[in-house]
Amino acid sequence: MKKMKKVTSIFLTLGVCASLLSACGGAPSSSASGAGSTAASTASTSQTEGETTRTKGGDFVRGCAQVIGEFFSPYKQGNLREYGWPCFEPCAWFKGDQKWYPVLAESWEVDNDNYTLTVKLKEGITFHNGDPLDAQDLVFTLQSRLDMGTGSVIGNPVKIEALDDYTVRVTWDYFSLNYETWILGEFIYSKETFDEKGLDWMLNNMVGTGPYVMEEYIPDVHLKFTRNENYWQDIEPGPDTMTWLYMPDQTTQLAAFMNGEIDSILPMGTSIVEQLEAAGYTGTEAEMPAESQNFAVPISINPDDPLSNADVRKAIFEHGVDWDTMATLLGGTAGYHTDCIGLPAMTYYNEDLEQSSYDLEKAKEMLAEAGYPNGFDTTIIAAASTAQFATTLQAELLKLGINAEVETVDQTLIQGEYLSAKATDSGIVCAGLLFPSSNQTDRFAKHINYNGSYGGSTNWSDECKALWDKIATAKTMDEQNQFLHDYVNYYVHEGCYMWPAYNSKSLTYYQPWCHFSDMAMTGSGTDPLEIWLDEH
Repeated sequence: MKKMKKVTSIFLTLGVCASLLSACGGAPSSSASGAGSTAASTASTSQTEGETTRTKGGDFVRGCAQVIGEFFSPYKQGNLREYGWPCFEPCAWFKGDQKWYPVLAESWEVDNDNYTLTVKLKEGITFHNGDPLDAQDLVFTLQSRLDMGTGSVIGNPVKIEALDDYTVRVTWDYFSLNYETWILGEFIYSKETFDEKGLDWMLNNMVGTGPYVMEEYIPDVHLKFTRNENYWQDIEPGPDTMTWLYMPDQTTQLAAFMNGEIDSILPMGTSIVEQLEAAGYTGTEAEMPAESQNFAVPISINPDDPLSNADVRKAIFEHGVDWDTMATLLGGTAGYHTDCIGLPAMTYYNEDLEQSSYDLEKAKEMLAEAGYPNGFDTTIIAAASTAQFATTLQAELLKLGINAEVETVDQTLIQGEYLSAKATDSGIVCAGLLFPSSNQTDRFAKHINYNGSYGGSTNWSDECKALWDKIATAKTMDEQNQFLHDYVNYYVHEGCYMWPAYNSKSLTYYQPWCHFSDMAMTGSGTDPLEIWLDEH
């Protein structure tokens, strides 16, 4: 019997857009709190009761810890969702109530028997430069992922076709529960602009359909948006401008926040949190749980390297590092260790995933049995943002007789060059990912599988590949949860291909003049039209 799912457009009085917890200071939650912020919290709560009058205007500013740029995500899967959401829009957004809300799509239909998703776009929408939005733009956006090597993000469909001027059908060669997740949340780009301007221009400029237009981008300085006065939806927008200030140093971000120069901050260190709490600010967590997880990835492709030995990796991860102490040291009150890839809020989580236990002598015995009684030399590769993590891990490894030199590289190279093992065939890479509970398979599909961006760092066993293929083709959520559990267990405890170090609960701090409605949160972002500021 054919199973089909059809979703028709819902009239929205509020637009939708993107960016969950970002390196750019964190995404707004459904409530705001801070020193003297009782009114702010009350206003946010009252919004759901229709008692708060939304204000128009003001300048929304955040600090940004990473280098921003590379605005064409099919070419390079960067952090565009963390700062491009005022400008770009997808077919639909998945919000905190676990439902899809149409944006550029009028409707969509899933046909599980024929492995297709058919999207009907709304008519009469234009990009910021006047280009009309039609089916060719969605086809171009999705096909670009296949052409530019990021097709795993959308499940590597076998066919993408325009059925008419506003209807697109995407076809896969296997069943998946993720058709909507893969396609509906993709930002749509203008094919006409790409054809005219080229890739290099698209990487440094934004032309979307959203409520804000990119006004100015100065690398390592700022990214600024202004309100789109010709926005296609008849709604009342919020701030006049949105600006991302490049502030790689957290102390600088803290000072700017305390001085009222930026409106939100996502603290990355214990001392920053302590200072915020001492000043009277209270952190808020997103409506849909999401946490950043720091992990170490041993590069295991050189057969002559000790890290290619699974017994060596197991000795280090299972018993050789005091992960709990590290989590407290590096994550503070928001930090904790879990052996799970992701967070315990995931539905595939089970306590039997927690198998590591610190036992230095046992770890040394295991290393000796593996042929390394005196340890060995290696390298830890980290970016500036994970440097403290790297030096803490370095000290732990030294207790095992493992001498690890820390090498600091540019953040932009960590994922594309080192975690893919393009830049090295030996070493341990310190990195991190944000895991949103709203899309459990997202980070796995994009990064942690044999076709993902981390695929080059591991000699994948047939068993591990087979486990991933089961996840990708699961028929029910129960099946998917079981396969995800089995995959995580194998990847972490059998192969020890990834060492989850510590999680940080994503608590964002806001100024008392910032307000966000209860529907601000989407599956991976914040609706800019549900943000407003008091005069201050």
